Amino acid sequence: MDEGTIEDALAARVRSAVSDGRLPPGTKLPEELLAEQWSVNRARIRTVLQRLSFEDLVELKRNRGAFIATPGIKEARDVFEARRVIERVTTEIVTRTILTPQLNALKARLDDRERTFLHGNRQQAIASISAFHRSLAALAHNESLAQALERLILRSALILGLYGTADTFARASAHYGTLLDEIERGESIVAARTMERCLFTLEKGLDLRPDAPRDVDLARVIGQVA
Repeated sequence: MDEGTIEDALAARVRSAVSDGRLPPGTKLPEELLAEQWSVNRARIRTVLQRLSFEDLVELKRNRGAFIATPGIKEARDVFEARRVIERVTTEIVTRTILTPQLNALKARLDDRERTFLHGNRQQAIASISAFHRSLAALAHNESLAQALERLILRSALILGLYGTADTFARASAHYGTLLDEIERGESIVAARTMERCLFTLEKGLDLRPDAPRDVDLARVIGQVA
């Protein structure tokens, strides 16, 4: 791994594991284990954890160590509100400019998302829903909006991991096919409103009473993150 980019690469690995639900909220991140799994010294691990704490993905607790962040109820609502503002705009832009191959790729993403919903796997559902929204927003070709949304998508993954249920994903499912139909027809304002409904439905499906913390085989998870 290139010395100049090692911290960036390691931080990206943690973000990836958060985004797809492999590192749920509250997971402890011991420096020694991370250093061993990634074959780097603990000073580099501390730099990575500090960087992720600035992004609010990791909480550094004095005398206890580093943990994947646990969003509160108000933050959960704030994150979805912010996403509705941004994704309303990106959906309008995409609807006006999307090309047929790009639309077909989104449809394939949607098919993948539907399969994960049917199998009832929360981790896969979080990963696929994050990928769908990320892919759609990227087609707006607005780097500033994409960067702002990426942070919110990562927070949403934590929120869905903490408060989401099978019903959360099932409720939103019906809106996504409608959304792509409206995008295909070029109905930009209507599609933007449907995107808002998708996000409202996800938020309304949250059970804002957190589950008990899940046990995580951190060595296995970290070993999978490439």
